[in-house]
Parts: sequence; structure tokens; C-alpha cells
Amino acid sequence: MKKNLLSIIILALLIVNLAMTGFMMLSVMTTNSQTAKLISDIAAALELEANGGESGGFSGSASGNVAVTDMATWGFTGDDNQIRITLKPSASDSKTHMMVLECVFSLNTASPDYATLGTDERMESMRDLVKAIINDNLKVYTEEELQDANTLELARTEILEQVQELFNSNFIYDFKFSSVMFTAY
Repeated sequence: MKKNLLSIIILALLIVNLAMTGFMMLSVMTTNSQTAKLISDIAAALELEANGGESGGFSGSASGNVAVTDMATWGFTGDDNQIRITLKPSASDSKTHMMVLECVFSLNTASPDYATLGTDERMESMRDLVKAIINDNLKVYTEEELQDANTLELARTEILEQVQELFNSNFIYDFKFSSVMFTAY
């Protein structure tokens, strides 16, 4: 009789153990799936910000693989198209500093958006808005800050991203300063 009672207690404990293991696995699996979803969402967001992602974002997504035959340029070059920007006052002197620059945007003519957004008429109609983006991004710096290559690269990247957002496309895949000159008066 003691052996039967002991067998019944062992069977009951086995069933309780099985039920608790099932409950534990269920709770761990739901937590694990929620954690995996959160991690994949974070990874997708970081990839989007870091390099444009596979299917989203603008900057970086078309720059590395544009053939020379598919390149075109548009920008502010020549005496008539130079951009003059009054810079933030420097702490070292009381002079007003200006930046005179020429810049060029690289366009991907093989991009589907180029046919509609990259036409001469469309680009000319956006000239003042693009010029305003350049001005707004550079006028917050002093001359000393802009003479630092890292700051100028940061400003260049910000300008490119904002112009890509303006056109809602990455057919404009690069932006370079072709001439930069500082003056004070």
C-alpha cells in the first residue's frame, strides 16, 4: 500500500512539474518573441539611419554604385551662381565673416526619379529652396568651425540629407564644395 501511495504522489508531482514547465516555457517564449521583435525593430532603425537601409532612407543608398555614364551634375558654380553666406560671429573678433562658395550636386541619371525630378526646369524651380537649405545649414557656424574638415563634412552631409528629403528621392546622391572662400569686413 505504501508503494502505491508513493507512486500516486510521484505521479501527482510529475503532473505538477509538467504543468509548471509548460507555463514557464509559454511565458519565456512570449517574452523571447517580444524581445526578438524589439531587437529587430531597433536594428532596422539603426540600419536606416546608418546607411539608408536596403529599401528606405536616402543618403548613402545610391552613391557607391553609380556608373560614370549615369552621372550628371547640377549646382551653384561660376561668378553668377556663387553663394554668399554671413556666418555666425566669431568670439575672437568683432568682424562680420562671410563664406563665398561654389558647390555641386551629383545626380544619378539612371534613377527612375531623375526623369521627372531631375529635369532642367524642375531643378531650376528648386534652386532657391536648395540655396536656402545650404544657407540655413552653414550660417550657424563660425569661420573657425567651418575651417575644420570634420565640421565641414558634417555640414555637407546634413545639406545632402535635407536636399534628398526636399526632393523625396535619392537621385541626388552626393554633394561637394567645389570652392570655399572666407572673407571678413
